Amino acid sequence: MANLISYLQKDVPAKGAKPNNRINQEKLKKYLFADEYNHLKLLQKIPKITLQTTKPLLFYPGCGVDILFPLFYVEALFQIKQVSFLFVDKDNTLGMIKTILDDISIHFSERKNILRFYWNGIPVDVEFVTGNVFELLEKIPSFDIYFERAFRIMREQHLNYEQQIFTKLNKNGVLISDSGYQQCNLKVFPVPQELSSYREMIAGQKE
Repeated sequence: MANLISYLQKDVPAKGAKPNNRINQEKLKKYLFADEYNHLKLLQKIPKITLQTTKPLLFYPGCGVDILFPLFYVEALFQIKQVSFLFVDKDNTLGMIKTILDDISIHFSERKNILRFYWNGIPVDVEFVTGNVFELLEKIPSFDIYFERAFRIMREQHLNYEQQIFTKLNKNGVLISDSGYQQCNLKVFPVPQELSSYREMIAGQKE
């Protein structure tokens, strides 16, 4: 029987970013389906990818409350000194993201809509923007990593979206998606298809 994931937002105060956080693995499992958690080990089969920067910007549209998966992928695939996340969603889910971090024993600092915390020693900044990504895309800065999960239905009505994303992706930047982007000129890495519910997982680098 599949586990049930429930979200209950709490009023979580910022306690300050702490480099020596120890992630509560048992509580972390509450926010993942059993098969998702088991598939995380498959990330180790993907070769490490070299970026032009050790301080990349990751763009994640339609993020919902998902703070965990971009962290898993960034830690597994790249050797970096720090990372900045730019999250865009039509619903303001920052409160739930703070709840999840606090629940798994990750303390954070907060300035306006930007969180800072440490994930296994990696400094992470998260900027959350509430809005329609298809209307905001022209204003989004170029980025080093594009991350997408369960966004296919939303973008299918915007035929130029994949090309727009490819254009915004910096040279040597990496695109990670659970579907699509087959027509983009990317150096594609072998990735386990079990990582995608569509069985269309792609990780590719812009040359």
